[in-house]
Amino acid sequence: MGTVVQAPAQPRSHRPSVTVPAPPVTVEDLDAGGYGDARLELLDGLCLVRPWPTPLRARVTSRLTRLLTQAATSGAHVLPAGVGVELSARSLLVPDIVVAASAEVVGRRLRETPYLVVEVADASTRRYDRTLKLDLYRERGVPACWLIDPDTATLEAFELVGGVYLTANAAGPDGEFNATRPFPVTVRPAELIDPPDAE
Repeated sequence: MGTVVQAPAQPRSHRPSVTVPAPPVTVEDLDAGGYGDARLELLDGLCLVRPWPTPLRARVTSRLTRLLTQAATSGAHVLPAGVGVELSARSLLVPDIVVAASAEVVGRRLRETPYLVVEVADASTRRYDRTLKLDLYRERGVPACWLIDPDTATLEAFELVGGVYLTANAAGPDGEFNATRPFPVTVRPAELIDPPDAE
């Protein structure tokens, strides 16, 4: 029997409740039960529901997706928001952005190891992104992981070296980040955040 998780009440919001299966859960269980909420993640068989993105987190994700899509070279695909990365039979994570060799996903799931995952933090996801999720990406062998914190306008890039994530580069609110993996691109964290999009 599933457990019902109620989304917190928000003013002028009609966010639906989410039903999740009781643990332990496999990716196959999610598929069989028709659990399609893109915020649903599996961590060693435990279901977690990520919070709805804040407007700031959504803006940063959208702008970076556009920037990466424009810079992507042949053989690299920036996948749409909500694509999960199947790490094992009992682990499924949904990064904010995924770059992979294939644009083909099955049921919004990617089974191959992506080139890059990007997590955009907010107050409710910051610790989870930096600890558990980063560790699972490392175990799966994801070559590069970027962590962006919109509140501090910082970007940290980690690359997998000898089975360990090492900080490859970092940029603050006044700096710029020049990536080479998975393709050359320049990211200025401040431009991802300000000014707000025109209404």
